[in-house]
Amino acid sequence: MASEAAALQGLGAQAASAQAPAHAGGQLPLGMVGEDEVARVSKIRGGAELRQHLAELGFVEGAEVKVISRVNGDCIVSVKGARLALNRTMSSHVMVTL
Repeated sequence: MASEAAALQGLGAQAASAQAPAHAGGQLPLGMVGEDEVARVSKIRGGAELRQHLAELGFVEGAEVKVISRVNGDCIVSVKGARLALNRTMSSHVMVTL
């Protein structure tokens, strides 16, 4: 009986975590951030050349990024006072936290 109660509690915890947003407290690609949302850059994925290019554009760890417009992963963002357009491939390499 105790094992059944423990199993039911485990199922309840799984159901509760399934209802939470996938990005709650975690990282997500910049292309998944909604319009008018502000996020912080947490990590840049990809090769050294791509990471360097994005850093030169202002995408460095801790930088605040505001999504101005977003369509299918392509987005226009404001970072360090500049407006930039990123295609879905580039935006998928910028990991952010909300």
